[in-house]
Amino acid sequence: MYVKLINPKTHGKAAYTNTGSSAQTLQYLQHEAVGEGREATFFSAVADELSAAHVQQSIDTNVKGLRSGEAKFYSLVLSPSEQELAHIGSDPEKLRAYTRQVMQQYAQNFTLPGGRQLGSQDIVWGAVLHQDRTHRGTDPEVVAGTAKAGQKRAGQQAHVHVIVSARDAEQKITLNPGGRRQRFDLMRWQAAAGRQFERQFGYVAQEHEKLRAKATRQRDTTHDAGRLEKIAGRVARINLLVPREQHLVPEKVQGIAVAREFDKTFYRMLARVEERARDGRPIDNALQLLRTGREQAAAPQRQAATALHAVQHLVRRGREAAQEERTEHVAEKTGRRGAELDIDM
Repeated sequence: MYVKLINPKTHGKAAYTNTGSSAQTLQYLQHEAVGEGREATFFSAVADELSAAHVQQSIDTNVKGLRSGEAKFYSLVLSPSEQELAHIGSDPEKLRAYTRQVMQQYAQNFTLPGGRQLGSQDIVWGAVLHQDRTHRGTDPEVVAGTAKAGQKRAGQQAHVHVIVSARDAEQKITLNPGGRRQRFDLMRWQAAAGRQFERQFGYVAQEHEKLRAKATRQRDTTHDAGRLEKIAGRVARINLLVPREQHLVPEKVQGIAVAREFDKTFYRMLARVEERARDGRPIDNALQLLRTGREQAAAPQRQAATALHAVQHLVRRGREAAQEERTEHVAEKTGRRGAELDIDM
């Protein structure tokens, strides 16, 4: 069983763009079904026959609380192997029943505050069954010249496309299956979907049909000492730009870097801390930002101190700029162009 969360940024199809209306995605899915010579009929947790317009209305009106640039929905693919399809006779009714169970597991896989658990009634989704798939340019058959890109694959190729809202049915909770693992463990849900097919239809999965976790590799620590030294240097530069009470302890910052295994988020957050310090707007509790990637709101008294520091920074920059202007003006010689300055070394 192959279960996928489509990433619109890397999948290569604009049809899966999900920051606006679901119309484009549904039109694409509808077109694919029509291309197979079948009418595009969608289904949900409670209905077997829905129009694309009905699914669009349910998804596009379930966006309360989402900002314009945020994802409004997500696209999922449930793709059984040929052996799995043969086991159930590629039966559309069985595939719909299976999809409903997998979407129930999808809802339950979200970890919410207070131990609350979602069910299928708490999510908004629609799905369509496609019977065919086509070859991609990177497929081995295409590379070998035995098939052409866009050509239909041989054999049983039925699969299910699901479009699910990024908000719960009450429009109170944002549900992002591609976010933090603590909130939604994507691999756990994918593995559960495979086991669900086995239980539901009495199937024994082959090794190549099972989800396997990526082998954990021992991290190369060869360059850690150099990285830690550079981080200490950056911390020293930051401390020159911020009030004493906001100085960072180099050892603590280095400890966070090691705990995060020097990942991109750490360096991105460190760059933000440094940039804000240069602008005279130091971040309250910068260690929290480096540790979690999220910035805590500053306490009122710290906000006042930060604002005062920013004002002082601007005044100091203004004085320096004025001094630079006076120096340049004095250095200009009569009869020369303004851009030609005499500089005494």
